[in-house]
Amino acid sequence: MLQQSHKGFIAIVTLLLVVFIAACGGGSGGGGTVASGGIGGTGVTSGTVSGFGSVFVNGIEFDTDGASRDVDDEIDISNGRDDDTVLGIGMVVTIIGTVNDDGVTGTAESIEYDDDIEGPVAAAPVEDQDMLSKTFDVFNTTVVVGRDTTVFEATNYDDLAQNDLLEISGYFDVDGNLLATRVEREGVLVFGDSEVEIRGKVSGFDGIDTFLLGGITIIFDGETEFEDLPGTVKDGQFVEVEGILDSATSIAAGRIEREDEDFGDDVDQISIEGIVTDFNDIGNFKVAGQRVNASKAAFEPASLETSIAEGDKVEVEGAIVDGILKAKEVEQRGGDSRVSAIVVSKNNAAGTVTLQVVLGEPSLTVMTDSQTQIEDERDDEEPFDISGIDAGDFLNVEGFVDGNGNFIASQIERDEPGDIELRGPVDVPPTATGIVSILGISIATDGSTDFEDAGDASISSAVFFGDVENGELVEFKDELPADGIADEVEFED
Repeated sequence: MLQQSHKGFIAIVTLLLVVFIAACGGGSGGGGTVASGGIGGTGVTSGTVSGFGSVFVNGIEFDTDGASRDVDDEIDISNGRDDDTVLGIGMVVTIIGTVNDDGVTGTAESIEYDDDIEGPVAAAPVEDQDMLSKTFDVFNTTVVVGRDTTVFEATNYDDLAQNDLLEISGYFDVDGNLLATRVEREGVLVFGDSEVEIRGKVSGFDGIDTFLLGGITIIFDGETEFEDLPGTVKDGQFVEVEGILDSATSIAAGRIEREDEDFGDDVDQISIEGIVTDFNDIGNFKVAGQRVNASKAAFEPASLETSIAEGDKVEVEGAIVDGILKAKEVEQRGGDSRVSAIVVSKNNAAGTVTLQVVLGEPSLTVMTDSQTQIEDERDDEEPFDISGIDAGDFLNVEGFVDGNGNFIASQIERDEPGDIELRGPVDVPPTATGIVSILGISIATDGSTDFEDAGDASISSAVFFGDVENGELVEFKDELPADGIADEVEFED
């Protein structure tokens, strides 16, 4: 199975921290706090790029003047170019640097990005029943893309096709699926010509020039460049291979680099965004492959402490001690609530957008923060932020409901107008036949409404209203032309 890794320069983090802390007077005083959400010190931040104007990662706006940049193994490629021409929204990057005392601005010493996999789509993508996500394989790795949650470059959700050559960045889930945060189309597969990239653990080495990565045969020769390796490989080593795809199952390696699978044994301060895996309890789970102990952490929202589970997207902050991240903060990112609707108004200063879901019902206020990823699928405007959103725009929003009942957006996408949708917890048990309230908005149904259970099987309205309870996750859809009456209502897992 292919896995997510962390680049070799993480191995020198401890040395860099010693240098930085000395320069900052031991990490206290005017130099500011950590490269994460305000937990103190100098350290490492790993997460998706959510905006530019410098670079936003994990809620921090990093000043990148003077920072070294390693993008797809090209060292210091900026050459005076702006960050948004070197990096892209949705890329998972690692930054070493400091954060100022305000907790939301900082200075990057180094920025690194490397895609998780680059290769051809093996077969036509398969779309889920809700038409919100697709899956396909690249080199035996299952990739999941979201209509509203994946950033696409040089392609789009609807146009993905077999043999597209894609560069993909994202997070691996508990099943080893790559949940793509960014997909960039590099061209179309041509055997003997297409450049590809794959990483994983070496197996089946023949002792001469051939080994396997996730079932793909890797062949090297005297022309192959080796980095952080003694000129050959060994079974069990975690490596990245770049080369030419000779066939559907074999790569002629041009470069083989040994990589780290984690962030090291000891890091004073670190902020990691990723998917929860290997969950045993709050004192023992992984995020982005890093073992975490959050038994003494503060959770946001507070309910996350009891609800956190495998598959959740979170940001974890703390220090790595003896290979375990001792978390001080765990914050929910991503979320299980979503809305697709028309903008009524927005408030740049407050960072809020108000959407009209059902005419005659209260509008829904969506709150943003420094970690909200905002993109423009409609006009491909870049960079794009809340100031570019206007009344009348159609938005797809994904996020979560905090402990105060606020809808916090993790991702906002401006798109062409589409069906009105709202997914969220039922906040008031039905008080009248045919009406259910989601996030304070009353949803009316009638005889034409299709009711479904969590497995997408049709059920009767009587079964739905007999089973629905306060707090259950329910999705409503009003197909175009919207009339305010639900065309579909279903339970969600």
